[in-house]
Order: sequence, then C-alpha cells, then structure tokens
Amino acid sequence: MKTHQLLQKLGFSENEIKVYLACLESGLASGQTIAEKAGVKRTTAYSVLAYLVNRGIVGKSKIKGKLRFLAEPPQRLLLLTKEIEEGIKTSLPELEAIYNKNEVKPKITFFEGIEGIKNVFEDTLREKPPEILMWLTDDYFKDLQQYSADYIKERVKLNMHAKRIAPAGSIWIRQNKKHDAQELSETIAVPQETLNTGIEVNVYNNKLAFMNFREKIGIIIESKAIADAMRQAYELSWKGAKSIEVK
Repeated sequence: MKTHQLLQKLGFSENEIKVYLACLESGLASGQTIAEKAGVKRTTAYSVLAYLVNRGIVGKSKIKGKLRFLAEPPQRLLLLTKEIEEGIKTSLPELEAIYNKNEVKPKITFFEGIEGIKNVFEDTLREKPPEILMWLTDDYFKDLQQYSADYIKERVKLNMHAKRIAPAGSIWIRQNKKHDAQELSETIAVPQETLNTGIEVNVYNNKLAFMNFREKIGIIIESKAIADAMRQAYELSWKGAKSIEVK
C-alpha cells in the first residue's frame, strides 16, 4: 500500500500528509523550512504541526529561542492504529444500537460463487435455529457433494432439525431420506415437475435464504415479518406435499 493511501486511512488530511512527510525528510527544522518543503503556506504548516505535535508523531523544541520541529520515529504511527481501535471498541455499543434501531427494515446480503453460497449455509449454523425449513434441489450436489456431509454433521451436532421437501428420484430422496433419523430430518418426496427450480430455499429464525446453484448466487434476507410469512407458506407447502407425496 502506498504511503499516501496509508496515511489517509489513518485519518490524515492532504495538508497533514504533506507536512508530515516534509518533517520526516527535514530532520530538525523550522516551520518555515517544513512549509517550503511541503509546498503549503507557513500559517498552514504551523497549524498542522501543532496538530501533529498533539497527536504525538512530531516533537518540538526551542533552540536559541527559535522553535524547531522533529518527526518522531515512524513506529509512532502504530500508536494511532491503537487509538483508532480503542475508539471503535468504545463506540461499538452506540453503533450497534443505531444499526439495530430499525428492525422493520429488511437487511439483504448477497453472496457470489460457491464459497459465497457456503457462507449462506454457514450462517444457518451460526444462527443455530431449532429447525430449518427447506425446499431442495439436486443442483446442490454438483459443487457441494463433499461439503454436504460435513454441513449435515455439524447441523446435527448443534441439534438443529430440518424439514425437507425434495423432488422424487433426487439424490436427497435416494440417499438422504433413509437417514432422516440420523440427520434429524423429515423429508418428503414430491413429483419432479412440482419442484424443479435449481434453487434451494431455507427459512430459519428471522431469515430467508436463497441458494441459486446454477448462477452461483446466494441471498439472505433478514426480516422477522418476511421470515414469518415464508414459514406460514412453508407449512402450507408441507401439507400440500403430504397430499401428493411420492412413496
């Protein structure tokens, strides 16, 4: 990372960067000398120098009655990062209160690629819902065959149950349904023509997740109202699935 960009990230203004770099180059020098090297007005240089002295990254002293400035070793910049970190920690409760203030506004997060879709599944594990409601697709197994066993194992370890609706003849029905008890699941097979989207949908806690395996996109919508509505829709779907279940 370029020095200029680094100093910007530490909160330096354009003039502060110029004056600070001029200090580093000048050694023990007067404000006038630093101003000339920095290419700023003398009054601006003195104002900035006072600020940098206050931040502890430039020192000042009087030599024969004349004010001189000397940059502290660059390692002092690490102190600024600690100040920023401590400031963030102190402000976190207030920031989180603001973030969570309007809970009626849905929060939508997008994920790209297979690793992104894995992040959606990992979110269900972080949330630890007592139950996940699932509409399933075999497209899941094209890229996540190895991941599947590990995910289900972790879900079971967390005592998270699942209701699963999957197309008849799918891998879910051929391989997983017979292990429903071990996988803390109840799986229903429905005719393939009734569920053939290539998208998996999960409803859990206050979240609704879509995993589009064909386009490799994941979406999580966080909204209690939307999750509750989809939970009701799933229960209606579950009852309908029971009525057309393929044995």
